[in-house]
Amino acid sequence: MPSNAQTLILRIFEAWKEENLPAVDGGTAFEVFSSELALRSFGLGIEEIQAGIAGGGQDGAIDSVYVFFDDALLDEDSDVVSQTSRPSDFGQDRNLELWVVQAKRTPSFAEDVAEKLENTMRRLLDLSLSIESLSVLYNPTLLTRFGIFRNAWEKLITRRPRISVNVIYATPGDSSNITPQFEAKLNALRQVIVSSVPDARAASVELLGDKELLARYNERPPYTLAMNYQESATSGESHVAIVKLMDYYNLIVDDNGRLRRHLFEWNVRDYQGNVSVNQEIRQSLTSPDSPEFWWLNNGVTIICSDATSTAKTYSLSNIQIVNGLQTSHEIFETLRGGDSAEAGERMLLVRIIVTGDAATRDLVIRATNRQTAITDASLRATDEVQRNIENYFLTQGWYYDRRKGYYKNDGKDPAKIVSIQFLGASVTAMGLARPDKSRGKPSSLLKNDEDYRLVFNSSIDLQVYLWAARLQRQVDSFILSEAAEANVSQKSNLKFHLSMLIVDLLNGAPVRHPQQLRALSSANASVDDAALKDLFEKLKEWSNEYLRREGVILERATKAQRFSEYLLDRARNLRESTFSL
Repeated sequence: MPSNAQTLILRIFEAWKEENLPAVDGGTAFEVFSSELALRSFGLGIEEIQAGIAGGGQDGAIDSVYVFFDDALLDEDSDVVSQTSRPSDFGQDRNLELWVVQAKRTPSFAEDVAEKLENTMRRLLDLSLSIESLSVLYNPTLLTRFGIFRNAWEKLITRRPRISVNVIYATPGDSSNITPQFEAKLNALRQVIVSSVPDARAASVELLGDKELLARYNERPPYTLAMNYQESATSGESHVAIVKLMDYYNLIVDDNGRLRRHLFEWNVRDYQGNVSVNQEIRQSLTSPDSPEFWWLNNGVTIICSDATSTAKTYSLSNIQIVNGLQTSHEIFETLRGGDSAEAGERMLLVRIIVTGDAATRDLVIRATNRQTAITDASLRATDEVQRNIENYFLTQGWYYDRRKGYYKNDGKDPAKIVSIQFLGASVTAMGLARPDKSRGKPSSLLKNDEDYRLVFNSSIDLQVYLWAARLQRQVDSFILSEAAEANVSQKSNLKFHLSMLIVDLLNGAPVRHPQQLRALSSANASVDDAALKDLFEKLKEWSNEYLRREGVILERATKAQRFSEYLLDRARNLRESTFSL
């Protein structure tokens, strides 16, 4: 008989699937569900989770793969794996993490899964074997995801990264009820990781059974936390406090000693690594002859909805640390070892701004991030056009997550939460006829000023953005469904190209500027399941012809504008032949 924990987690999964991925087959949906729970501490959105899915044939018992550098999720165009970047561009001793997930809805753990994982990890982590040489064994998506890790590993090796490799096997079974033989196979898998990545600081193999999955589901990152302070001054409802570094460290670190990443989701820039400013911060923290730390440092700024003080302890609600990410990281790195007691006694200046007004929050973020050089690209979440999109989405019952994690943590329906990156990629594919950019440069779309202004500007009707988001969600769901009959590579590579062809079909011609979508969005133009299926079959047929003719793989083709134009030519020829009949 199934345990209560098993019954509960399966019922939760079915409800989650109906809400988020109703058209997707149960196996794939459980992979997404389990991967989100396995990586819950990273706060990934559903699009980021889906991008890591690699299961579905020739997967070597691996369903999803994620690579993080210094807490940031890497993709194919991340700076770390770019051919133009150099090792010296990145800080030393930063975290490089590989996370591998296998997820099955079976009621128990299977020994053969551990054996398959052992063989797969041994091959994919063997640097003497090229990724290309493994293409006969594994699907392109799996190889691409491992390629990201291997490229980052090799590039950063001289920067002494803190590498960890983590394998998670999730199933609604009982993780405490496993045989000695299975335990031995898990140990063999751990040994493969240790021998394959000899410089790894950590190598873990973890089972997530029914109880563990249920516990992960019930986890919620805390946004109301206590912070001790030494002295403070108050103006209205906001405060300035002098805080011991150890007390601030205790605020930003969880019970497992990991940085609470969710507290920094609104910060306008990532940690910059071993740049000169951070070297100076580190020097002032560790040097016994350095003046008081708060004399030399601008401190940090916390935005929260409420701050109450009792006995020199603040209770802070709905915290976001919007300025001071570099300082916070250096404090974390200095104090995490537990052998820097003297540094922990030093003081930090903390501004506590109490406000619930979004516009005020944006003004604070902009103002507190003008002290040092920072590009306007990093402040885009505070742009007026971004606030307008968010407000329009709210009027339609949707949520535009210009501040990552805001609506997810507020308990809103994940199926109606749209990130800036997702919207930018969707509008680029549909409104610029450049799905190759959406596929090949997911991170760079918003970094390049020219690309950003083409997609996000006040001349584009707000309804265009919501229409494009809804259509892309429909396409994403369809491609993952059984009806699409898509292989792993097609699921990963063709969703934005399909969106472009849908718009071409609805418009009767390619769209080269997002405002040209106004008529379609005003009419709420759509395609039914039959038309979607028919168009996807043509896309698969045209893609296969192109691949045979050019002698390339799908993953490479979909990142080239030439392939996008080829598809539009085929669509035009189809229209003309149909019209002539």
